Amino acid sequence: MRHSTIITFLLLALYSLQSIAQTPPDILNTIFPSGDKIEGGNFEGTVWVKPLLPADSTFNAPIANVIFEPRARSKWHKHPGGQTLIGLDGKGYYQEKGKPLQILRKGDVVRCPPNLEHWHGASHDSWFVQLAITPEHPDGRVIWLHEVAEEEYEMGLAKNQEAQAHLKLNALEPRHRHIVAISSLAAKGDLDRLGMALHDALDAGLTVNEIKEVLVHLHAYCGFPRSIQGLNTLIAVLETRKAQGIADEMGRTASPITDTSSKYERGKKVLETLTGRPQITPPQSGYGAFSPEIDVFLKEHLFADIFERDVLSFEDREIATISALSNLGGVTPMLKGHIGIALHLGFTEAQLMHLLAIVESTTGIKEAENGRRALSEVIGPVKK
Repeated sequence: MRHSTIITFLLLALYSLQSIAQTPPDILNTIFPSGDKIEGGNFEGTVWVKPLLPADSTFNAPIANVIFEPRARSKWHKHPGGQTLIGLDGKGYYQEKGKPLQILRKGDVVRCPPNLEHWHGASHDSWFVQLAITPEHPDGRVIWLHEVAEEEYEMGLAKNQEAQAHLKLNALEPRHRHIVAISSLAAKGDLDRLGMALHDALDAGLTVNEIKEVLVHLHAYCGFPRSIQGLNTLIAVLETRKAQGIADEMGRTASPITDTSSKYERGKKVLETLTGRPQITPPQSGYGAFSPEIDVFLKEHLFADIFERDVLSFEDREIATISALSNLGGVTPMLKGHIGIALHLGFTEAQLMHLLAIVESTTGIKEAENGRRALSEVIGPVKK
């Protein structure tokens, strides 16, 4: 089995698969062919199986690539010699007899003991691709049992909703964690560590255009010099990765703006969407009344020119903004304003505390405390 494990991880190192949710199997971007199409029999729905390595006298565990369309799954079954499953992409379900259903994603590894009844397949809304390593055994490699009852499969939907709700309430999603690190280091001007954070973000699946947009977005909060230095660092990282044979995904560009109303009015509408409050124009007090020019620049450039660019969502942009402002320091009113926007957009206190924990581990306690004080002042009245 040790040799089989080595082979498996070598295959994983070579395997590169783009996101395939709702993608027809005939255009899957994978180094492995789809294999034989299977409908019915021991599977519900459509499955494609491609044997990769057969068993021989040295390696007793054949390896197969298996693709499940959404809602497709196996029957209940067991393996006399056990089985190892490795998630390659998409989202799947796995359940052992008498145990709760598990959600499987890319990189998840499951080892099913010999003769333990189980089933596995795709989730309700996503394709699932896996490697299956199944040792040969005198009693056979697989013993098929009965179909998975619809109510058993439907437990996956409840489990998925529960997991999503827990994630939404308690932690930032992975892409936002990378945006926090990039924004924090770019705002501080720590270009060496920014380079490492950019490598990590690209490895995690953020596109070049998404990362570029984060760095462009930051010019409105920490200035053109920091933004341009960040972009130059990204250029150097991409050149290094290209020389290493890594082909990073460029990703989509911003959609054309078709709204013909004035940029000032468009920016005003965006700001009203972000804050949930009507904007009085022209401003009657504060810096906007004192300097009408800055009010125009904010509405037209920041909230129209920048926020209307749909490469990033409003949520992405607020994560980047709060991270940058926490690292700048001395801008508490603006930081509190953007924390309020984040809460209005649906982020929870726990998620924002998670953001600041990432800031602390990335740039320091002082920077994180800037954000924590501002967050406490924003949510304090709500808790009383």
